[in-house]
Amino acid sequence: MTTKTILDVWGISAEYLTDLVNTNPSLRGMIVGYIAERKLKELFDHHNRTEAHRKDDDHDRTKKGDLVVTYKGEEFRIEVKSLQTNQVEVLLPDGNWLRLMAKKEVGRKASPGLTKAGKPRKGAAIFKWVLDERYTALPEKFKKETSYRGAFQCDASDRRKLPLANGEVVETTLLKVGEFDIVAAGIFGFRGEWEFGFALNEDLPRSTHGSYSNEVREQLIASLIPVTLPLNAPFVSDPFELLDKLLERRLAAKGANEPT
Repeated sequence: MTTKTILDVWGISAEYLTDLVNTNPSLRGMIVGYIAERKLKELFDHHNRTEAHRKDDDHDRTKKGDLVVTYKGEEFRIEVKSLQTNQVEVLLPDGNWLRLMAKKEVGRKASPGLTKAGKPRKGAAIFKWVLDERYTALPEKFKKETSYRGAFQCDASDRRKLPLANGEVVETTLLKVGEFDIVAAGIFGFRGEWEFGFALNEDLPRSTHGSYSNEVREQLIASLIPVTLPLNAPFVSDPFELLDKLLERRLAAKGANEPT
């Protein structure tokens, strides 16, 4: 018995879904985000150096981390984030940076009525994001070898109350320093490959939000974090480099706390 694809269930074609995703960046971001989570799990499955892979309930605000792994007997939390596609830039052969995605008007919504002068209102424009023709014209080899830069949103899906180390409680969408161990930045938007840049939570930039004191900002992670390819510090391509560092630190702390 052949299992129906989701396209069969919904009664749409691949072209229909492609157009829908291209005209709705938020939908594209959501789909890419979930694929990145699955791809990250597959990466750890492939290496076979971690175990007990799981994902906690998305609705549990006290547990951050899209993938929880056990490495050499210790549990670590990894938060997965993805590039904001419409901010990705590529370094062209002439040394200039080009934004990959261009905003293209593809139509207009139905007119919402008449103006005060009795004339038909112009319906709101409908856009979709398309690859800039100057980028698509580049040789594939160049696309794989050149440099890219972009950013990813690194915050929670909704506002929540966060207790801080100084006893203060803030209501924010920002993530707290120490809520997870490693961020895995999915950089598929750079060259169309399921790659990641890994960084320690503690090495991520802090919030610069003007409504918070310096003491509070130092406990909150910035909402938008830049990342490049080739990767630059604090990002690395090997998550085990960071897991080993965290493991060594955690075991040292346990040893220091043991009674003599």
